[in-house]
Amino acid sequence: MKSHITFPQDLTDFLCWVKTTTESAWSKVSPEETIYGARWLGLRDPEIDELERKYAIKFGYEHRAFLKILHTIDKNYHDSDEEDESDEEITTKKQEQPSFFYNWITDASWIERRLNWPYETILGDILGVNRVWLLSWGSRPETDAEKIQVSSAWYNKAPRLLPVMAHTFLMADAGAGLKPLLSVCRADTIVMAWSLRHYLMRTFARELELQELVLDEEDGRYYAQMVEGIPELDGLETIRQEDADIPYWKEVINYWLPRWQGFRVSRVPNAPSQ
Repeated sequence: MKSHITFPQDLTDFLCWVKTTTESAWSKVSPEETIYGARWLGLRDPEIDELERKYAIKFGYEHRAFLKILHTIDKNYHDSDEEDESDEEITTKKQEQPSFFYNWITDASWIERRLNWPYETILGDILGVNRVWLLSWGSRPETDAEKIQVSSAWYNKAPRLLPVMAHTFLMADAGAGLKPLLSVCRADTIVMAWSLRHYLMRTFARELELQELVLDEEDGRYYAQMVEGIPELDGLETIRQEDADIPYWKEVINYWLPRWQGFRVSRVPNAPSQ
């Protein structure tokens, strides 16, 4: 139980706390671990301005602050699973993989693909065998051209999703003060965290000492879970998805069978009939 922990309320102070705490933790792990000695590589304001011009996007206040102080890590978490691979093959594989958090300077090809990923991957489900169609779109058209027209109009009105890591995206704008991070893989879209602060707490729970081992009485094993007793974290961990105001994307999140993403409260509305 870590109920005595308090987080800096100011965003800049919070991000700096994450930076110093994680870097300190990584300096103490075994030198054999990939993350040993890792450092964050922040961006300067002119670099962020140039990225906005290059990709015709606009970073929100929180995203911009994240890029300035954290942005990406100078170590790559990806390791080869093939013992018989040569050093050259391993090096090539790592070069082809993006950074743990996307590096907006060196991962340009990944960034370009990921900026279009939500639209293209969901469209694949609309036109493919899953025949995804949101209730708010009305009756399903007969032709692919009409389906593309309707779904494209919806997508262009929805809050923009900007890549952070793998297929996890930060919503540029959302209701009720929430700017959730969503994992998007076709129409299989889930909430990873309710805010950038929440996402960093969950991603680096071990380094930030926000994990505790809890005994599962059924199998007699201990599992790591987020600590309880910290007001801000408790509040984020117990937000009910059905109560969250998430414009446009909430209908996609709730499309498939009821399930949850690992938060403490697991109540999700039923999926619409197909």
